[in-house]
Amino acid sequence: MRNTRNCTSLGKKFIALLLVCMALALCACGNLANGTKEEEASSSAAPSAVLGAGQQSGGDLFIAMPADTGSLDPLTATDEDLVNLLSLIYEPAIRISAEGQPEACLIESWEVDESGRVYTFKVRQNVMFTDGNTPLTAEDIVYSAGQVGGLTGTQFDAPVPEEPNPEGTQAPDNPEGTNEPDGTAPTPEASPTGSPDASGSPEESPVVEIPQTNRYAQYNSLVESIEMVDSATVRLTMTKPGVEALYFMSFPVMNEFLRDDGQTAGTGPYRIDSFDSSTEMVLTANEAWWGGRPNIPTIVAKPMTGSTAKLEAVSTSVLDFVTTDVLYAGKYKIAGKTQVIDYMTNYYDCLVPNLGNPALGITGVRQALSYAIDRRELISTVLMGHGVPANMPISPDFYAYDSKYNQDENLKTARALLEEAGYRSSMEGEGNILQLSLIVPDDREIYYRVEAAKAIRKQLEEVGVEVTVEELNQQEYYDRLQAKNFDLALCSFYLDEDPDVGFMFKPGGSANYGGVDSAEITAAIDAARGAFREEDIKANYSELQRLLTERVPQIGLYYRMNSIVCSELLTDIKNPRQGQVFAQVNEWYYKKS
Repeated sequence: MRNTRNCTSLGKKFIALLLVCMALALCACGNLANGTKEEEASSSAAPSAVLGAGQQSGGDLFIAMPADTGSLDPLTATDEDLVNLLSLIYEPAIRISAEGQPEACLIESWEVDESGRVYTFKVRQNVMFTDGNTPLTAEDIVYSAGQVGGLTGTQFDAPVPEEPNPEGTQAPDNPEGTNEPDGTAPTPEASPTGSPDASGSPEESPVVEIPQTNRYAQYNSLVESIEMVDSATVRLTMTKPGVEALYFMSFPVMNEFLRDDGQTAGTGPYRIDSFDSSTEMVLTANEAWWGGRPNIPTIVAKPMTGSTAKLEAVSTSVLDFVTTDVLYAGKYKIAGKTQVIDYMTNYYDCLVPNLGNPALGITGVRQALSYAIDRRELISTVLMGHGVPANMPISPDFYAYDSKYNQDENLKTARALLEEAGYRSSMEGEGNILQLSLIVPDDREIYYRVEAAKAIRKQLEEVGVEVTVEELNQQEYYDRLQAKNFDLALCSFYLDEDPDVGFMFKPGGSANYGGVDSAEITAAIDAARGAFREEDIKANYSELQRLLTERVPQIGLYYRMNSIVCSELLTDIKNPRQGQVFAQVNEWYYKKS
């Protein structure tokens, strides 16, 4: 899991892990049964799904694309609308599910040797690129891996670091969109134009973007080599055992010669029929797609700027489908016309305690603060319901998440822990007063965080803790984080599908702002990262979650949610997740009106 920056000025995964079945040669695939389910559909293009009563094939789908769309390179796309659009054309070698689970896609099965370092991938057969003449081969997988960066031939040149995440791959919000002092590459920014509404929500939020121009490159230093064994087989060798291999293999697959010819041609369910960045892109169904012919024959993408323009376009039927991060998306639900579907993002908000503070260095005090916070109330009142409670940076919908470590508000426990530490447990109580400052960025385009800080202050008053909220400009906020000049900090992180939390908790981690230095937590992180068998992955992540819950190096709050606003006639939208809302588009259809 990577954070490319704390999202104070961020304009726009995704969390997952390897499942591996053991035999003499360890074997894994999308359905964890050596690819059997996937192979059933690999011999030829599957027919459309059988439609039931009230369903019909046909109908055009009008969606949004960025107004300034230039490059259609799937590796460099950052705007969420463009990432989603290109997912209709390009497919990954290995797909990461909404639950963070590696699944077969263009790679239909894989094996890993006993060292956990060498993976052998079988390429799906009878798959064609959308030019209609070019078959998919192992050469395309190796070529696409090379485009991620760091390759000379089949060897990755990047040095092998001691840690899975080189410093600089995780960082806080980029003030003014400039480079961070630690050398982090800047993330492209949107240009928000709105202002906070009466509820404290932004009238128009920034366009949410997938961070970093090439998010797959984070694994380069862990890849020793990738090579074509034969036309249907690829061998990947990692520098260390663990789960990163499958996340690296989630890159979009391209064909070298089609790309050099200037063609935007993938293997996905749709192909480009025409494209004019100023007017529209027209996609038509790929009749020969291996996954089954889509029910919707044509998708038209219209250029749009800003959330308000997109939402107005869908409410007036100019568009049929948009995604948005605004908190007030629910008001665009119109009976008989539009529906609103919320989905989880990879944005995680938390309180970071400075462990250098004598009071916050006491585990019981941190536990008390965590128990005193009512996350569901924050989500309801501040986020207008657009969040999922989370007390740690491991997503509650991650397939290896252990639900027994969920934590709800418990004021009785919070008060007992504070009293045990020698502090009063109510505003009228006796004893030492726990007084803390809470720093928060005053970014007006993401103003809800200031409101969240104020709500947290009020909740902590219930257990006798006095909190002073300090609203800081972005540069001062970042400087205070780096200098560890704070008691509590409200931070937001974009977390990748791959749940690597080392950058937050390991000594020297690029976002270890609280000064966590625990050999036990570090060992648990390394054990979770080094696992490559399903049973080990689940056991090791359960142990890590136990430690994060008991030691409370960080007080998690929630994962934020975005919304789909679309035509009420559009049906069968399943398991959407940030950046992959069209993952099952071939099953979508329009209800008969």
